[in-house]
Amino acid sequence: MPPTRTQPAEAFTRRPGVLDLWEIDLARPISESDRDLLSDEETAKADRIIIESKRRQSYRARAELRRLLARYLDTDPRALCFSYGEHGKPALVADPEQGPAPLCFNLSHSGTVGLVGVIYERPQLRLGVDVEEARPGREFASIAESFFAPDEVEVFRRLPSTEEPAAFYRAWTRKEAYLKAIGTGLSFSSTAFSISYGRDEPAQLLRTERAGDAAHRWRMADLPCPAGYAAAACWDGEALELRHFFAPASAPPGPRS
Repeated sequence: MPPTRTQPAEAFTRRPGVLDLWEIDLARPISESDRDLLSDEETAKADRIIIESKRRQSYRARAELRRLLARYLDTDPRALCFSYGEHGKPALVADPEQGPAPLCFNLSHSGTVGLVGVIYERPQLRLGVDVEEARPGREFASIAESFFAPDEVEVFRRLPSTEEPAAFYRAWTRKEAYLKAIGTGLSFSSTAFSISYGRDEPAQLLRTERAGDAAHRWRMADLPCPAGYAAAACWDGEALELRHFFAPASAPPGPRS
């Protein structure tokens, strides 16, 4: 898989069969134009968030998602309609005249970073992206014992304590990306599949107990993100070139991880 290249948004052109990753700065204030883009359902959902900073971030993430998808579809961001799977995975509603949207996408946000993944002209693919803000002082070993598969736990137990935080978030984002790609959330146990996460190992799904699925169908990649964050993508099908952009309203931040 070719390395991800960070590019300015101005350099964006639609290319079929490429995984585009858009980084969103959620620390920016929301504007009236952000609010105006959202549907009543999206607004109501955001307004139910009690913590003000997280409520603002939800507004920003959803507004930017609409702007980005509209770029691929040459349409008004407000015209987009979303449906949601049984466990909340969003998809675009098919246009009555033009049929299904010619893309697949996924959204994740944590802290002040949002991430949107888009694969144009591959609507049949399943895609998941995950970004996580690293939080120091967590009981990483205890969490791994509860949520990692037995073979993943064995790997974690052999790690020096200094490597635990980075390894934990590397594993967690890869596992979340797979769960988001299949659209099940934690209704499919996080212990029922295994991923690689050794420091020098390529990212991959090693096994899955999901009926009708097979590990060899899936691809994984770690993604560029600001220092203090980890991010990963997972999709089924062939290996893809990855492109990384900053959303138009988001200036490139400081150090990268």
